[in-house]
Amino acid sequence: MSARDVDVHVGSRNYLILRGVDPYRDFLNDPAGPLDLSFHGIEEISSLRKKLLQIDALKEPVSITVHGTLFPCALLSSGWWERRSQAISSELDWKNPLQKWLFIGFDLWGPSWDFSWDLDSLGDWGHTHFIAQIGEGDEANSLPVVLPRAKAEKLREKFKEGWGGVEVNLRGLLGHRRQFAKEPGPLGLFGGLLDYCIWLNEENKEHKITLLVDRTDIYSGYLWKCVVPKKWFDTNRFLCLSDVFFLWEHTNFTEKDAVRYNLDSLERKVEYVRKLEGELVLLQKSSALVPGEPIWSTQEIYDLLTRKKGEEI
Repeated sequence: MSARDVDVHVGSRNYLILRGVDPYRDFLNDPAGPLDLSFHGIEEISSLRKKLLQIDALKEPVSITVHGTLFPCALLSSGWWERRSQAISSELDWKNPLQKWLFIGFDLWGPSWDFSWDLDSLGDWGHTHFIAQIGEGDEANSLPVVLPRAKAEKLREKFKEGWGGVEVNLRGLLGHRRQFAKEPGPLGLFGGLLDYCIWLNEENKEHKITLLVDRTDIYSGYLWKCVVPKKWFDTNRFLCLSDVFFLWEHTNFTEKDAVRYNLDSLERKVEYVRKLEGELVLLQKSSALVPGEPIWSTQEIYDLLTRKKGEEI
């Protein structure tokens, strides 16, 4: 057996273990054995997420330091989204099967949106706080981080220097979103499968973000556009989910070539729908990486996703 054969065999074996065995190790533990579900030291975001799946709801927020990738987007899959999207997709009167599938796919794989990161505009939420995510490997494996404006302004410059995200140790308060949200709003829509978020208070000197020099090789997520055929838009400006198309592409944000490749693919999908339905209007998009100027504000797309938008008589 040659050295090459050994390398190939070992490499294949490691790949199969990582992809085929490791994901199931948690289910093979003795359920009667003690599980350490406490928080201590610096928690890896992957370990923290596993603990949050197993613990009872936190009665009070707790101070915590988490290591992971900080990215200026908010996961769009949480709360009503997970509980109701399946029912929504079946009850709506979709114009065609493609449109229905595009929404289901958009929903299933947890896309993100940088809705709070236009620091030059006060926006509809007042922009007293900004929502980012701390994750590992993919935006779906993240928790929302609520940042005060002063920290967001400093971070924006750091995000611009690299690929768009940074490796960090982040210290703040971990708690259920209900413990931080004084009233229903954007925080209730964003966050992912877990209803937890990490909150940084500008007045608390212990709450800080330590930037690390570690290189992030992969942080994947979705580039997307929400578009509507102009002929539909001109007929009725009070749109619902069954009036729009969600077009999306999965990419690796850390690699410019991957982003360029997937942006090109996204435009081809836009062109495909344009051939079917005619001229399209861009309502909103995932982030500044996606070209085009959307005509809807964050509040309007928020109302669409929460099914609040409609004609009042």
